[in-house]
Amino acid sequence: MIFRQIPVREIHFINPSSIINDEHFAEISSWIDRCSSIYDVTKIPYKFNLLLRGSRDGFTRETFHQLCDNLPGTIVVIKVNGTNGILGGYNPLVWTSKDPLEWFITKDSFIFSLKTQNLPNSILSRITHANQVIGCANYYGPVFSSTFWMHDDSKRWYYSHNNAYYERPLRFDKKDFFIDEFEVFQVLKKLI
Repeated sequence: MIFRQIPVREIHFINPSSIINDEHFAEISSWIDRCSSIYDVTKIPYKFNLLLRGSRDGFTRETFHQLCDNLPGTIVVIKVNGTNGILGGYNPLVWTSKDPLEWFITKDSFIFSLKTQNLPNSILSRITHANQVIGCANYYGPVFSSTFWMHDDSKRWYYSHNNAYYERPLRFDKKDFFIDEFEVFQVLKKLI
């Protein structure tokens, strides 16, 4: 009896997002690894586990903390209302529910604005000071220094460039804005 070996089908990156595309995930992955070039979408070294989608799970800070606390390495992505802009941030640490607000130190956090029809190139803004980078409080959702964070109002966010914390501005318009969608992913290294 002769056995034929059936070819193994290679499984590539599976995109769990309703906001960002495969190229965005490749770009974010290269930023996490501090690569000088962007990964090919077939070579993304991470799996992105969807923890929260606002339209599915709710937009509240309580939902954020219930689904995302104590999980290291997360990406937060939002779609800005009325502009289709995509903003986000990377937290290599964990989120926690503290009272009062507690700050955590890391050199590996960054915020970003992703390429869209209205923005020809993505903008990466790395942290410039390691203190007061990741804020954790039960009365806020994700907090990336005093630069980018979720209000206690469910679909309202805040952004204001602060040279003291991040290298480059992501946007120049009003500080408070509303969002259409909100997603959080845990970043997991793929096994080789």
